[in-house]
Amino acid sequence: MTWLFLSLMLVFYVGLGNSVSEASSTPLVVNGVLGESVTLPSKFPVKENISSITWLHNGNSVIFIWPKEAKLQVTAPKRKDQLNVIKSYSLQLNNLTMADVGHYRAQITTSTSSLYTDYNLQIFRRLSNLQVAHHTKRSENNTCEIQLTCSVENPNDNVSFRWQVAGNPFHSEANLSVSWDPKSLSEETYTCIAENPVSNLSFSVSDKSVCKGVINGKNEYLDIRWIIIVVVLTCIFFCILIFVQRKKVGFFQFSTQETQCPAETVCNLEYASFSSGNTVYAQVTHSNRETKLSKPVKNDDSTTIYSEVHHPQERKPIYSRTSAHHNVV
Repeated sequence: MTWLFLSLMLVFYVGLGNSVSEASSTPLVVNGVLGESVTLPSKFPVKENISSITWLHNGNSVIFIWPKEAKLQVTAPKRKDQLNVIKSYSLQLNNLTMADVGHYRAQITTSTSSLYTDYNLQIFRRLSNLQVAHHTKRSENNTCEIQLTCSVENPNDNVSFRWQVAGNPFHSEANLSVSWDPKSLSEETYTCIAENPVSNLSFSVSDKSVCKGVINGKNEYLDIRWIIIVVVLTCIFFCILIFVQRKKVGFFQFSTQETQCPAETVCNLEYASFSSGNTVYAQVTHSNRETKLSKPVKNDDSTTIYSEVHHPQERKPIYSRTSAHHNVV
C-alpha cells in the first residue's frame, strides 16, 4: 500500500500544472560487473527546492526519497538489502545479478517542475583464463607458418579480440596467421588482447618460440653449417690417419730388409744334436740361396762341426754359422 500511496503523491505533484522537462534524451550507459557494485549518478539542480526523488527500474518504483525529511522508502521489498542511496542521492546497487539489467530513471520533483535522467544498466562478467593456441607447419620454402588463436573462458560476454606487435595495432580478430623465416635471425612478439566493457586481458607469444618444434630454435641454416664443418674435419682426420699408416708400413718394410741376414743364418740351421760327452756334433744344411763363406765347401751339401764344450748344469743348444769351427772352453 505504501508504494501505491507514494505513486499517488507523485501524480498529485505533477497534476498541479507543474511542467516536466527532460534532463537528457539519450540514456546514460552504465556497465556493471556481475556480483559487484555499481552506482547510477544523479544530477540535481542546485538552486531548485527538491520535494522528492523517485528511482524506477523498467518503469517500476524501487525507492522513494524525501530530501527535506531525510527519509527514504524502498518500494521493492525484495531488493531492500541490495539498494542504497549515497551522496547526492545517487543510487547504488550491490551484489549485481543479471536480473538487475535494464532501464533505470531518476525522477526529481521540485516546486515548479519535474526532472528525470535515464540510465541503461549492462552487466558483464570479468574475463578470465585467456589462452593463445598455436599451430605450426613447415612450408616448402623452409619458413615456419603459424596459426594463432585467442580464447577466453566466458566468450559470450561481449568479448572482442585484437592483436598488437611492438605496441601497435596489427589485427582485430581472434585468429592470426603469420610466418617466420629463420634466415632473418629476427624474432617478433605478438600480443593478443581480449576485452569487454568491464575488463581486459593480454597474452604474448613470439614467432621464434612457437616454431621450435618445426625448425630448430636458433637457425636451421646454422645447423647445416655445423654439419659441413664436422664432415670436413672428419675427412681431414682420416687423411692424416691414412698418411701415418703409410709411413708406418714403409718403416716396417725397411726394417725387415735390414734383418734378413740374421734371419737367413737362423734358417740355415736345420738341427743340432748333443752327445753325452764333451764333443758336440752338429750338422748344418745349406739353403739354395747364395751365401759368402770364408772357406769354400767342396761337393758337400752339409758340414759337420766338431766342438768340445764343458757342460754346465743345464744343456743349451749351440748355434753355429756354416763352415765355422769354434772351441768353447
